[in-house]
Amino acid sequence: MKTVRIFYNPNSGKKENQLAEQVKAHFIQNGFSKETVEIITPKNADHAFSLAKKASQEKIDLVIPLGGDGTLNKIIGGVFEGGSYSLIGLVPSGTVNNFAKALHAPLQITEALDTILTGQIKKVDICKANNNYMISSLTLGLLADIAANVTADEKRRFGPLAFLKDSIRILRRNRSYSISLISHNHRVHLKTKFLLITMTNTIAGFPSFSTGAQVDDGYLQVYTMEKLSFFKCLWHINDFKQGDFSKAKGISHFQTNSLTLLPQAISPRTRIDGDKSDYLPIQLDIIPKAISIIVPKEQ
Repeated sequence: MKTVRIFYNPNSGKKENQLAEQVKAHFIQNGFSKETVEIITPKNADHAFSLAKKASQEKIDLVIPLGGDGTLNKIIGGVFEGGSYSLIGLVPSGTVNNFAKALHAPLQITEALDTILTGQIKKVDICKANNNYMISSLTLGLLADIAANVTADEKRRFGPLAFLKDSIRILRRNRSYSISLISHNHRVHLKTKFLLITMTNTIAGFPSFSTGAQVDDGYLQVYTMEKLSFFKCLWHINDFKQGDFSKAKGISHFQTNSLTLLPQAISPRTRIDGDKSDYLPIQLDIIPKAISIIVPKEQ
């Protein structure tokens, strides 16, 4: 690796700026010249996507997004559209870091940086979601509604606990959504409390019931739940916080490499990789082994 681009959000505050400088210093201390290691500060998410695309087109060797799944989503999508030339180095600094945890990336900064320098390359799937991309998960209904009013500042300050503030209100509301799920082997019309689509075995930052899901298996894991009572939620709320829905009855599951989501009535809004995304309809298509990530060497 000869050239490095470090992406960070300048609106994230002093801590993220310090992290970007720390990452740059680490590479210079390990033999990279100052001229080849550059910090990139996009103005917004779309700008981050376009600059990551440009970096890949210009054959930058290594791109490092600083942030959580939402930040990685934009950078990885841009690198893919730029030709997938650049390797992705993971320095997890978000709230839950589903994608990084699924790849067993170290969460401690120095260990993460050492992994980038000494790790191995792994090709992983991404998913096209209308005109955007997905690297980890899509939620609709209960999980998306709970996260709807959580701000970026609250996520930074309180971590996963930020998502609890509206949990009771959303659970008491007990809203259902009428949607259609259409794939090669399934055509389902249902009224569901939540829809969860994952590409990894990590939900809300914890290993979950998608134990067999892999980042390179070519599949989306699709989960729906038609009935979910308020009191049952309270009983299992600690399990749910940890992404474990295995104790809740009524979960339906299938896997597919392509899925169309259609509204039957009111069009609900989705969240992809933790950020607000499109209202239905949404078309999801897996792109197998689309991007190269540096991961820890197998022991």
